[in-house]
Amino acid sequence: MSDIKEEPRIGVFVCHCGHNIAGTVDVASVAAMARKLPNVAFATDEMFMCSDAGQTLIKNKIKELDLNRVVVASCSPRMHEPTFRRVVEEAGVNRYLFDQVNLREHVSWCHSREPEKATEKAKDLVRMSVARAAKLESLPIKSVEVIPKTLVVGGGIAGLRASLDIAERGFDVILVEKDSQLGGHVAKWTHLFPSDESGAQIIGPLISDVRKHKRIKVHVRSKVSDFDGFIGNFGVTIKNLDTEKKRRYEVGAVIVATGFEPFKPVGYYGYGTHPDIITLAELQEIKPNEMLLKPSDGKPVKNLVFIGCVGSREPGKKGHEHCSRHCCSATAKAAGDLRDRVDEALILYQDIRTYGKGHEEFQRLARQKHVIYSKFPQDAKPEVTIKRGKIHLRWFDVLGGVELEFEPDLLVLASAMIPPADMDETAKMFSLTRSGDGFFNPEHIKLAPLTTHTAGVMIAGASQAAKNASESVIDASGAAAKAVSLMAQGKVEIESTVSHVISDLCSSCHTCVTACPYGAIAMDEEHDPPIAFVTEAKCKGCGTCAAACPSSAIIMYHSTDDQIMAMVEAYLCTTPEAQGGGSA
Repeated sequence: MSDIKEEPRIGVFVCHCGHNIAGTVDVASVAAMARKLPNVAFATDEMFMCSDAGQTLIKNKIKELDLNRVVVASCSPRMHEPTFRRVVEEAGVNRYLFDQVNLREHVSWCHSREPEKATEKAKDLVRMSVARAAKLESLPIKSVEVIPKTLVVGGGIAGLRASLDIAERGFDVILVEKDSQLGGHVAKWTHLFPSDESGAQIIGPLISDVRKHKRIKVHVRSKVSDFDGFIGNFGVTIKNLDTEKKRRYEVGAVIVATGFEPFKPVGYYGYGTHPDIITLAELQEIKPNEMLLKPSDGKPVKNLVFIGCVGSREPGKKGHEHCSRHCCSATAKAAGDLRDRVDEALILYQDIRTYGKGHEEFQRLARQKHVIYSKFPQDAKPEVTIKRGKIHLRWFDVLGGVELEFEPDLLVLASAMIPPADMDETAKMFSLTRSGDGFFNPEHIKLAPLTTHTAGVMIAGASQAAKNASESVIDASGAAAKAVSLMAQGKVEIESTVSHVISDLCSSCHTCVTACPYGAIAMDEEHDPPIAFVTEAKCKGCGTCAAACPSSAIIMYHSTDDQIMAMVEAYLCTTPEAQGGGSA
């Protein structure tokens, strides 16, 4: 490992990223500027720093020129910081003596029409990074033991699939379900979209396999009443809702698969005022080979109407702004299937989104069977009244430009998929954040869709967003793979870029405890007075505590005051005090 007591010898590598950066930024001039900076021993530009050739260049120059710090100006650190950290480490330099500048997202992509100004900004950022690199300190690589057991919360199709995947790979699972039976909503539906298979037939074997597996411990009519710890070492208390008995487990990973609830559209289109107004979810509980009968009097349905986006894509207190995604396709499929059993079938819609593979075919087939599609304005919903015990519909058809009326025997509302009522309680229990639609946020929607900001806690299925059963199963297997990967390592590395409390300066005010969004800071009551301490495995290095501390008793490793001030000074003082003497 490099001796950081030596004078900094910094290597600067500026990436073209093909045309992504070099198409806007003059990367050669950025590298030329870097050579003149203090402490820079080498600076160059390269087509792709993340390529094998680029990585080899970094390693060779570290060894050849005895570089002890590295700056790479390229794309987002979220994408390639782990790559470059590994590269410098393989060359004998501590991973925390590396700094990355984002010239793609922060410069070239957002200033593509101003190449000269973009180049100047790039130079500023590289100069600031070099100044910070000179102040970087080597940090220890830390790890924690991982308990080879996983907690799965939710016994629907996602929770069952995740549990079985983990158990089949030789690890123990604790499965918790709040209802008295496993299976969730899938078990209730007689024909699942899009295959029309019985939910019980699909999930029945899965439930049986889970029940029989020796590595899976199932708790029904139970909930998690207490949760603490950190990645690899979580403590969880499970409470039986009937007996009030509690049981404590130690687990290494958690998968939250709490699913969704079908929206009950009370107050929408007369739902709840007439028995022949039902939801699409309720329609799916009717056996597909049975005659379609009116719930009110048991007579055959001769005509029916579907209304889409009920409670979805509707701002306001009652509605939900998110799209439930599967409704348009499922409505088209249901209307097409039922068209042969009724005289008329209509679908009233404000927009259509048949997003899935082959789902557009359902709409095409429905139209071929003469299912009538009628578009209504978003600001003028169809009106439903009950006249002489019959459902009366009135709406404006946008495409025809006329007002229409109809009396269906059955009105089916394609209602939203919404988060369960106890979603907020679950979010607080596991320190999860929620998006505007109420579902759990992943760590990153594209790069880390199954992990969360609470390390060691994964999400799967409809707990993350509205999705169908097949998508939930895919999520579940992915989350299970994440958990297995974590447990199989035996140990997991934790970040060293965390906060640290200087005990002599702590005033016991508890401000940091309140401010920390991850619950990583607590008070050590054994001291008199109590002082704050950080659980490093839970700390995300966000700096909230350091900013909030009125006593300046908290420092941030890898983002110290000296490092930040060096960056500020480098930006304000554009002329270097000394020449770097770097080579090309």
